[in-house]
Amino acid sequence: MAAENHEELRVLAGRVAGQSNLRDIRLTSSQLELMSVPEPGAPLEVALDVSPEAQISSGTAPDPHLILVNCSFDVSISREDSSDSVQVANIRSSFTAAFTADSDNDFSDEELQAFANSTGVFAIYPYAREYVSDCTRRLGLPTLVLDLFKQ
Repeated sequence: MAAENHEELRVLAGRVAGQSNLRDIRLTSSQLELMSVPEPGAPLEVALDVSPEAQISSGTAPDPHLILVNCSFDVSISREDSSDSVQVANIRSSFTAAFTADSDNDFSDEELQAFANSTGVFAIYPYAREYVSDCTRRLGLPTLVLDLFKQ
């Protein structure tokens, strides 16, 4: 993404971010699958796909308007075997962050998506990093620590 796109994203997300507060983050779905056990010390390849989206939820008092950001994380772990890539594990999870809106402004779909792609992902990402680290350890794989989130 070009630098001007990052700036456009921040500007679009700014109105939503300036009028919202983080209320809660929850793990909303999870799927783990260990397909093969690599040799100890075998180099592993990791691919990460992050898919955020936002929506307005009509809640009840005292929070009549919630901005919900759902972020799906798909982590694929593989190893090289001769000339092929062998799938080792998949970790799929979704987290939902609830933000309260200070007012009942009508945010555009573009503003909400920009908010999800910036503030929403940055709020959720540390929870996903910890979850992936815990899951890899529990699967008996080397503990994976995802790098910092970069757009």
